[in-house]
Amino acid sequence: MSIRLRKSMRLGMGVRLTASKAGFGPSAGLRGIWYSVHGSGRRTGWIGIPGSGLRHVKTMSDGSADRAGVHNRRPTVPPSVDAASLLPQPGFFAGRLEKRYHEGIHAFVRGNSEDALLSFSSVLAHEPEVPSPHLFSAIAVGRMGGPEAMQIGHLEAVVESRVELPDRLQAKYLPPGLFNMWLTVRIADRVSAQTALDLVGAALMLAEHYQRVGRLDEAIGLVQQLHAANPADTGIRLSLSALLSADGDYEGVVEVARDASNSNDLGVSLLHLKGGALFALGRRFAALAALRDALAETANRDPELLKAVRYHRALAYEAVGQKKRARRDLERLFATDPDYEDVRVRLGAGPNKGSAGEGRRRPGPTLGAEQNLGGMAECAAWS
Repeated sequence: MSIRLRKSMRLGMGVRLTASKAGFGPSAGLRGIWYSVHGSGRRTGWIGIPGSGLRHVKTMSDGSADRAGVHNRRPTVPPSVDAASLLPQPGFFAGRLEKRYHEGIHAFVRGNSEDALLSFSSVLAHEPEVPSPHLFSAIAVGRMGGPEAMQIGHLEAVVESRVELPDRLQAKYLPPGLFNMWLTVRIADRVSAQTALDLVGAALMLAEHYQRVGRLDEAIGLVQQLHAANPADTGIRLSLSALLSADGDYEGVVEVARDASNSNDLGVSLLHLKGGALFALGRRFAALAALRDALAETANRDPELLKAVRYHRALAYEAVGQKKRARRDLERLFATDPDYEDVRVRLGAGPNKGSAGEGRRRPGPTLGAEQNLGGMAECAAWS
């Protein structure tokens, strides 16, 4: 999605963030390779590096050819294609730092994180204000299982930089349209989103790291700034709702998820969080309405996510005394996964597989009519 609007905001302590509209979409396809035939006749192949969250996107037809012929031909992308070989090469008069940047990108795309990090470190030693080497370094450190603090430091440098992404070197050696790379960011339990390698993606990554190291207030503040600039973006709303839920700010979750809809996995997750927050606030029937909306459309939705929503709706039904409806949800879960949570026990079908009689349970609180209403919303991030 092309960037049409930018908004600059102060984060405090001299830090300034420029946020822009960015699109999100769930991942699809086989591990490492995916094909798409668009209604316009355009065919697209994605080749990714498994585990990296990065993909090379190659458009094989722009739809200007005979469309009937395009639809009748099967798109093919040889799995042996070396994405790094498609990178632009430095010119004869390119400087040493530019060549080192190219070496870093080349290693990065090939999945050689150690060499990529060495090359980007050389660039940053002379030009520490350039943001893209920091972003790629943060990802490389993460791939290698490196220190969280190092990843945070690089991402903070991206957010604090006065240079917008893509910077000059990124635009030259990863030119948009020719070589598009996307970053997968975990924004809620069971749900990740894809965002461009830009400030929005870097900020969402940074918020995720902040939360992991216990800096929840900073994570919330950062994503609130993104939400202010992109109020309709479902991915950002879901990220903010999950953080607010973790902080116990259930009124905030309800406000952010106010008009959530079941349009994709992100929307289902947002309704799931909204239902948990409403239940925590004692608005039980409003919570059930949100959970019903989350299950109103199940086609092309993540099955594990739907199981979690259905299980929590069953617990909510039990809590308001609607035992028949609760049992109906539990029976549907039992039909697809008889050992999910404590479904077998709740249905009186015996202990869950592998249990000693009390049922196999995954981590997380239960919900009953006598229990604290906050229990459901603690499941709310439902993580």
